[in-house]
Amino acid sequence: MTLKDLAKIAGVSISTVSKALNDSPEIGQKTKERIHDLANLYNYEPNNLAINLKRGKTKTIGVIVPSIQNNFFAKVIIGIEEVLNASNYNIIISITNESQEKEVAILKTLSNGVVDGFLVAVGEETQVNQHVDHFDYANKRNKPIVLFDRVIKSLDFDKVIVDDKAIVNSVVTSLIEQDKKAIALVSAIYNLSVGESRKEGYLDAIRGRQDPTIVESSIENLEEELKKLLENTSIDAIVAADEDASLLSLKVARANGLKMPKDISILGFAPTKLAENVSPRLTTINQHGIEIGRKAAQLLVNKLEDNTLAPQRVIVNSTIVHRETT
Repeated sequence: MTLKDLAKIAGVSISTVSKALNDSPEIGQKTKERIHDLANLYNYEPNNLAINLKRGKTKTIGVIVPSIQNNFFAKVIIGIEEVLNASNYNIIISITNESQEKEVAILKTLSNGVVDGFLVAVGEETQVNQHVDHFDYANKRNKPIVLFDRVIKSLDFDKVIVDDKAIVNSVVTSLIEQDKKAIALVSAIYNLSVGESRKEGYLDAIRGRQDPTIVESSIENLEEELKKLLENTSIDAIVAADEDASLLSLKVARANGLKMPKDISILGFAPTKLAENVSPRLTTINQHGIEIGRKAAQLLVNKLEDNTLAPQRVIVNSTIVHRETT
């Protein structure tokens, strides 16, 4: 049942039906009631997409993430959905699987009248290649973009990031104050902006106090590199820059018969449920993903309401959750 069909049945113009259903004062009460009764009788539902497109707005936001296997991004989406639902926006979630080609295709497709704006965590290939043309494509079509967590520094967009450098600096400083003599940084995300920031925090904290020990490798080779590290070096603390590095550090330390935290302390980035269900329970850095999602979504809503707002850079502070490995 379309608006045209309903108008034909009611014996009035399409405009009259539309105004009646939208409670326009131009239409008499009896006509409104008759048209509403007919709409209910024939199960008429307005085409919200068509209405929004006519107004130049879709009331839909595109959320683009590299993965949903990562618990962090799942939490961010919870925060995003909370704010957008309250603001009456729908959400389209797209996953790039770290592919630049897929990220480009998604952004270009959704820019063509499907969404009003984007919330994006940039994929690995895009960060490595520093490819930004697809963001320019969306921007030229008046689709505001808010980047979160993984960002492109050169883009003058709203950004919501974690204090990666500061929190790792604080962690390493604390370990040094606990008289840890050889602290290693282990990372499988060394080619991402967040990995670079965490490495900078480590190097700043350890500079002039200890010689840096850094293990950076792909996930496939990281376990072997960790075995070499613990067999050939007297390491008494590991700061793991990501979930895979955290779990592999724990695994290799246990396989080498090291007791935690007596022989070695391990602290890393991992979801709460996972950290609490490994043995020993892993000390982690909580990035507050839900809060990141809320802030990113609110920035976008604000920009959609007032496109003259200057881009903002919002930092969400992380916290340390101590468990059995420190």
